[in-house]
Amino acid sequence: MPPTNEQWSRGYARQALSDLRVRETLVDAKVEKCHRLHFLQMAAEKLCKAYLTTANGRDYVKNSHAYIAHHLPVIATHFYGKLNDNNTIKRWELSAIRRIAREIEVLAPACHEGHSREDNSEYPWMDAQGNVSIPCEYSFPNIDDGNENKDIILLIRLIRTAAESYRQ
Repeated sequence: MPPTNEQWSRGYARQALSDLRVRETLVDAKVEKCHRLHFLQMAAEKLCKAYLTTANGRDYVKNSHAYIAHHLPVIATHFYGKLNDNNTIKRWELSAIRRIAREIEVLAPACHEGHSREDNSEYPWMDAQGNVSIPCEYSFPNIDDGNENKDIILLIRLIRTAAESYRQ
């Protein structure tokens, strides 16, 4: 008998939580930002796949990275009540999730906005001046992934809370 959608969803959620733990280890070790962002991107992607598998079935989830920008804000709206005593999500928080979700999605090389964004957390790329940019030396100025950044704290709480609900 093949695995159920629930089993697939649970698998994505557990791996998302594992990816978050690795990110936290990398933050504590002060490892380059590209690696911290890569694991954050993978955790967010797997959370979105857990959500989509639960909502629509495993067949709906493809081998793609382009899930985060669209689905993470939907997940935030759905799970915010669990984060904040059943209150609705505040406009600024949803706006922050949308902005970060878009930035995190384009970290995957396959999602670089039709070649307008080449920066990614995995592979070197050619910048606008024709130089090779290397992820481990790049600052990723569009994302502040510091543990004191309220937007990152909100995002990580969301990923953790939602993934924990799917891993059961």
